Amino acid sequence: MFFSIKAFNNLISFACLGVGLLMLSNVASAVSLTEIEQVAETGATSLAIRMLEQGQDALLEKPKQWMTWERKRIQLYEQTNQWQKSADRLKTLPKLVDVSFMLWAKGQRAKALIQLNQSAVARHELRSLIWQIEPEKISEQQMTSWRELIIESYLTDGYANDAQIASLRLQQISKETNIEAVMQRARIAILNKETKDAIELLKPHAKNVEVAALMLLAQLRGQHRSPKHILQAAHRYLNDKNIKSSLKINIWAVAAEAGKQRGSRKVVANASEHVLADKQNLTLAKSIYTINSDSLWNAYIDYAVQLGNQQHLLIGEDKKWIKTAEKVAKKRPVGGRGMYVFVMLRGQSAASRQLASEKFVELLMKRKHGKRLLVELFENSKHFKTTKAIPEAVRHALVDIALSNSDIDRASELMATIEAPPEGANQFMWKLRRARILVLGTQAEVGAKAVLTILEANKSLTQDQIDKLLQVVFDLQSAGQHESAYACFEKSLQHIKDDQIKREVYYWMADSRKAQERYADAAELYLKSALYPDPKNMDPWAQTAHYQAAESLARAGLYNDAEVLFSHLLKVTEDPARRAALKRELHRLWAMQ
Repeated sequence: MFFSIKAFNNLISFACLGVGLLMLSNVASAVSLTEIEQVAETGATSLAIRMLEQGQDALLEKPKQWMTWERKRIQLYEQTNQWQKSADRLKTLPKLVDVSFMLWAKGQRAKALIQLNQSAVARHELRSLIWQIEPEKISEQQMTSWRELIIESYLTDGYANDAQIASLRLQQISKETNIEAVMQRARIAILNKETKDAIELLKPHAKNVEVAALMLLAQLRGQHRSPKHILQAAHRYLNDKNIKSSLKINIWAVAAEAGKQRGSRKVVANASEHVLADKQNLTLAKSIYTINSDSLWNAYIDYAVQLGNQQHLLIGEDKKWIKTAEKVAKKRPVGGRGMYVFVMLRGQSAASRQLASEKFVELLMKRKHGKRLLVELFENSKHFKTTKAIPEAVRHALVDIALSNSDIDRASELMATIEAPPEGANQFMWKLRRARILVLGTQAEVGAKAVLTILEANKSLTQDQIDKLLQVVFDLQSAGQHESAYACFEKSLQHIKDDQIKREVYYWMADSRKAQERYADAAELYLKSALYPDPKNMDPWAQTAHYQAAESLARAGLYNDAEVLFSHLLKVTEDPARRAALKRELHRLWAMQ
């Protein structure tokens, strides 16, 4: 078989990749679940999940082992808050699972659905389990866990009365009083404004730091302690290095509420930032806290107005606001961010709003979990209903974040709304990067136009620039955008001086026509590649191009022309394997005529 250099290089790449995957597969199959658990315990949970995913399929013929690995997979998904993956994975189970595993899986799926705010669907599935499965097949512990999940679904939806009724019913059936059950009852009591009952429930467990946030919230809501003292207690917990960050996030949420009651705009903004930046660890019912991106925007504005009044700033003095924000940010970053937000959302001129957005992004990126917070603020807010409504400086940052998360589709969607590079960026490289992101994502046609724009806008390109640009055109071919790829290749020819690269471009143009089943056109271009610049040259490239031309001619029904080309190749080819291939092609043609 004859290959183009591009095809040959790709073949080598795929071959190497195949060897790598084979080696990885062998390694994965040799890895034990214990080793995977040890990797997870180091904190490298993503690597552990990858190892598990690669090795589990080899266990399909061993149902018991497969189910053990699957339980660990779901556990790791839950541990890393990958609830959608968990729900999707458990939706359809393979036939190899037994009844015990099936019941467990359905319960875990309901748990994931609750986390995904699909509580009504979760309740429907849980009720089906409780009422339709034969009682002797269900353990008391399993039944209790399902009923607790139903209560959790009510709490998530804010149905306090339903949660209370379900909880009382569960208490009659089950006498278990573990800490999770106690905390659930306390949350129900708080939602029903029965804060004294919540405090009494939690008192026996007061030394357990897990109940700290609930205890503080019950005391705050019931006015059993002043907001000032609640904040003091909250800060003691937050300054304790022995308390896990996953528990502290709930205390930050209580601090935000206490700050609001006390009228401390600084506390509200600061605490809300902490909650939103790490909301995946907010384990208590969502109905208790109402901190979201829009509430943080409001907190920023309120704090900014307070700071502006202290500095005697007038609305409309955008430059003074930005200058003051720079000073404030040195000691109070949250205050600086608030002032930038004020100008970004309410500035008098487009220039000042743009500058404020740039400053805001720059300052936010210095904060821990700043990237996560940026996504929450701009992609889940009523202030920015469309991607175009997001300030351009922010969109640039969001593209980088999407790429770092391997979310090429979102990066492509964002890039489609950005046309100008950021200040100081290399114009050519930025535009080419933009085009490639568009092509690799969901905006291939927009990406193709971007490549053509680059070719039209630049009178001359260096060899390195041409090489990089052609890589994007290859991506267009991979995306099936052959007409666009052809147009880009054709346009690039005027920038190419190197004869070898030109003949390669003709070949790739032929590849696109071949993919479009325009075989006669493809044959013409393959021959152009073979004959350029020396019609008498029969080097390996020319032989490959002749072969592809002959094959395309045969597909176009031009059998005589194809026979002539194959016969000519047979005269100049010495390699035994290639000669055999050519003879087979000739015999095939004779049979078709």
